[in-house]
Amino acid sequence: MRRTGLAASCLCGHLVAASSCGGDPRGPAERAEPPAEPALRAGEFADPQGGQRFDGDVTFASGATIGSRQITPADPRAGEAIKVRFPATGIGAGMRLRIGLRAPQIAGLQEARGQTSVPRGQVDDPRDRWVELSGPIEAGEAELTLASPWHASHAVIVAELVGDVATAGPRRADGVAILGAVRVAAVPMQVAAVRAGSIVVDGVLDEAAWTEQAGAALTLSLDGEPDPTATAQPQAGSLGTLAPELGTRVAFAWDDAYLYAAADVPDDDLWTEYTQQDDPLYKQEAFELFVAATNEGRRYLEYQVSARGVTFDARFPRYRAGDEAWDSRWQTVVRAEGTVDAARDRDRGFVVEVAIPWDELCAETELVCPPRAGMQLRVNAFRLERAGRKRPIGLSLSPTRAPDFHAWDNAAVLQLL
Repeated sequence: MRRTGLAASCLCGHLVAASSCGGDPRGPAERAEPPAEPALRAGEFADPQGGQRFDGDVTFASGATIGSRQITPADPRAGEAIKVRFPATGIGAGMRLRIGLRAPQIAGLQEARGQTSVPRGQVDDPRDRWVELSGPIEAGEAELTLASPWHASHAVIVAELVGDVATAGPRRADGVAILGAVRVAAVPMQVAAVRAGSIVVDGVLDEAAWTEQAGAALTLSLDGEPDPTATAQPQAGSLGTLAPELGTRVAFAWDDAYLYAAADVPDDDLWTEYTQQDDPLYKQEAFELFVAATNEGRRYLEYQVSARGVTFDARFPRYRAGDEAWDSRWQTVVRAEGTVDAARDRDRGFVVEVAIPWDELCAETELVCPPRAGMQLRVNAFRLERAGRKRPIGLSLSPTRAPDFHAWDNAAVLQLL
């Protein structure tokens, strides 16, 4: 069977032709393909009026239809408004059409022929944006604003006709219509370091510099999808509480002598077998911090610390050309709540507090001292976790978009306030 559509999910960097995304637990009879349907056609995405056009009509069980969609702009950025315009028939008075903007993994699986194999069901996500249009609708228009930050490579536009289901055209198996998928311009995470008063590096985050911040959440390191364990929104004053529902977070501060960082790392099984300075902590579980002046991958520093308080440091004159014999003068204290390496008990995690001398940063990178308000650095923070002491999980402040913790293109921008 010839297929002409594009996948509206499994978007790992490009829209690609596909017959399915991931495994399908159904049997052969259930997987039998229906006749080919209109789908999102690749050849007509570019719209002469600007933005992108997505062809492939959507038909609902009631007979209502949504025609070609024009979506602008073509490459929106986080925080930017996306406009969706489309013709419609059969959406009369009293009918309600919900238009949503969702991240690909949340929008669900979408096959190239216009149907899904395994719908994931309704999943609420803080990045979701919805508007509702009331009938009658002949020329529909909706405006949705991308959440900020937004790390997913694409955004998916969906439609739900309340009390009805899509039965033909690009759709999920649960009747949600897929109107289009647009590439989102990559924007690194933007974070700030507050001006600190007096900070004592003791692992207790009780100074105003920390209590007045909620911290920036670490997300899945490759694509920036949310950490599935972080189910609640953190508030100022929660750094250092190790509340598992708040996820892993990092915050920054500075004064004339040091750049400070603090991390809240919930973990119910503290584990690391390494005990010596410069052991390869990254092979098990650790917190990492990378610091540079630019995102060009040269003259940067790497700092690591484990729940045991063991540290690793290295300087890199060039990309991955590391000098592990170099020793930093940084200060670091870990406050662990639990028993490291005791598999049978339940731990709470560990808090990290570090201070890195500015004179070291300016000597080993291209940063220019003295530090000053408005100064920008490029940084990334990582949490290396081993679920069950086996399966690796990487979280990052700003997603690397490549399977490499030394990838600098999308490193976070840290500004001194």
